[in-house]
Amino acid sequence: MFDKLIVSEPAGSGVKNRRSYFMVSSLVVGVLFLAAVVFSIYAADFGLGKENFELSMLVTPPEIASSEPQPQKQLPQPSQSVTREVKQIRTVDMPRVEEIGPVPTEISTAPNTNPARPTGDFEIGETNVNAETGNPKGNTGTEPAEVKLPEPVAPKPEPKSEPVKPEAPKPPPVISGGVVNGTAKNLPTPLYPAIAKQMGIAGLVQVQVLIDESGKVISANAVNGNSLLKPAAEKAAWGARFSPTYLTGVAVKVNGIIVYNFKK
Repeated sequence: MFDKLIVSEPAGSGVKNRRSYFMVSSLVVGVLFLAAVVFSIYAADFGLGKENFELSMLVTPPEIASSEPQPQKQLPQPSQSVTREVKQIRTVDMPRVEEIGPVPTEISTAPNTNPARPTGDFEIGETNVNAETGNPKGNTGTEPAEVKLPEPVAPKPEPKSEPVKPEAPKPPPVISGGVVNGTAKNLPTPLYPAIAKQMGIAGLVQVQVLIDESGKVISANAVNGNSLLKPAAEKAAWGARFSPTYLTGVAVKVNGIIVYNFKK
């Protein structure tokens, strides 16, 4: 029933409401615009809204140290006992250890009683005197300083030259002559052992001989043949004689074989 009701309003009431709404809206927009303009002006003047605006920029600056003059330190007053400057005096201009001096020509075993010269200025006088700063115990410096010298080194003995011994003459070489039966000047015939002949033993016996430079047999040794025939062959080989053998004009020894044939 209520949806069919018709509401009636007086004429001109809608126009008044719209006019009031438009005026209020215009006033609000104008106020907001004016506020925005004023805010932008002040923000531009004071640099508000920049990215570098941080709290770290508002840290209190460090305090500057006061430039008041520092009180000067009083230097220690010199002792009243020092009344004059003591000069350094040396009786001999002796070089210091670290200095390179002339090479001594003689070797002495007695210690050197002269102190080395100081690093500063000094004078040559009759006594040795050090500066006051170098004698904290009141030493006048007249006593000679103890100087340790290196121990003398004994000169090395020169090596004795041994006489050159003459080289011993080399023994003449020994050459191999093979079977030397044909080169013998005298070749004795061995005696046939009776026991070997009774037993019917015969055959060849080889005797190795060593012939010296003159052609004489100096060694004989049976190396092959029957044991009953070897002694007779060796005895005959000792009596053999040969002509000397030369090698480039020098007589040499010959190692050869003498062959004996024992026949029945």
